[in-house]
Amino acid sequence: MVTEQQGALENPKIRPLEAFPVQIEGKEMVGLKDPVGICPDVVFVPKEAVFLLSLMDGSNSLRDIQAAYMRKYGTILFSEKIEGFIAQLDSCFLLENSHFANHLQNLRDEFKNGPVRKAAFAGTGYEADPKQLKAQMGGYFTGQDGPGLPEDGSGKKEIKGIVAPHIDFNRGGTCYAHAYKALGESVGVSDNAKVYCILGTCHTPMQHPFAFTRKTFETPLGPAEVAKDLVADCAQRLSFDPFHDEFSHRTEHTIEFQVIFLQYLLGERNFTIFPILCGSFHEMVQQGISPMEDPIYKESISILKQQCSQFGKICLVASADLAHVGPLFGHQETVTPSLLAEVKTKDEEMLGHVAHLGGEEFYRFILSEGDRRNICGLPPVYALLHLIEAQEGELLHYQQWHDPQGKGAVTFASMTFC
Repeated sequence: MVTEQQGALENPKIRPLEAFPVQIEGKEMVGLKDPVGICPDVVFVPKEAVFLLSLMDGSNSLRDIQAAYMRKYGTILFSEKIEGFIAQLDSCFLLENSHFANHLQNLRDEFKNGPVRKAAFAGTGYEADPKQLKAQMGGYFTGQDGPGLPEDGSGKKEIKGIVAPHIDFNRGGTCYAHAYKALGESVGVSDNAKVYCILGTCHTPMQHPFAFTRKTFETPLGPAEVAKDLVADCAQRLSFDPFHDEFSHRTEHTIEFQVIFLQYLLGERNFTIFPILCGSFHEMVQQGISPMEDPIYKESISILKQQCSQFGKICLVASADLAHVGPLFGHQETVTPSLLAEVKTKDEEMLGHVAHLGGEEFYRFILSEGDRRNICGLPPVYALLHLIEAQEGELLHYQQWHDPQGKGAVTFASMTFC
């Protein structure tokens, strides 16, 4: 008798994964990354295994895969080797089967029933030891190209919002620091009970425009409490359940990274957060329509703006990277100095609309390109521009990271709004 699990392994189906080339000890390998973080580690497989992965769509048996390999390479791939490879993938929950489904449900139940959103990147994205983490964060302010530490009482304006990157700290920590130095010098930054509404890109699919959570964000620097009354008031008025996609918060870094900077900046000051993940605009871009033409999105923005305005003492934070170009992001063209210069010119024009608080102009600029440059921070920046009550924006710092081999580049910036 063949069990359900055995049948799933006999006709393996790979889950949607991110794959990227890498060299390990001089050997060409492929890294497999789970975009939803169910498998927390990158799994490295031989380059030739990519062909096997392409056949794992659930319709091919082990014999079908073996025969296809023989036709392509003219050599026999023994059953034991295929079975071992499939077992490796299954042990890492990279196959779509009951083993993965049961594990996913257990993770969902655990996250739903827990009061805390545990730090997902402590020890990998940043230092896990509090003392070392503070030293790491301070280095982004005081190191090369850093803006320096905030000077108490030097602010002349009240900053009502910022745009900061969400790229990993090692590549963009200095850029974050420019936004947070300005925020640290803002009039009113020491006000008690201030709420920081963090709008983060969600890198996994969501059913609804926004995803809330009431969970305390736990980091090496301590707990960051959520403004639960504000969250509840907004949730009660929305026409959809903003907690439906709450599981997306579990391993999404875009809010966690801003919380770390806020904790470092504010220290013992009393503050709370309103963490909101923003869903993709991909379908709207394809249709050529504005998000504000969607009644649910428009209503959501109106409710969020009204409730935040009534609550008072709120600063908006858009956790947003900009362009993603090169073969790593689906482009044929490799990254060259001329391409980077072209991207910078377009980024600066695009950010000009953001500085002038032109939410629709910002969106139309990206729409005119068909979002070919993959502007990752589109949803949170767009939401910020429609929620914020400010007079002007200012670009503080612009930065580009690029792979030395020309495989990819990411751009990002820090901005303030007063």
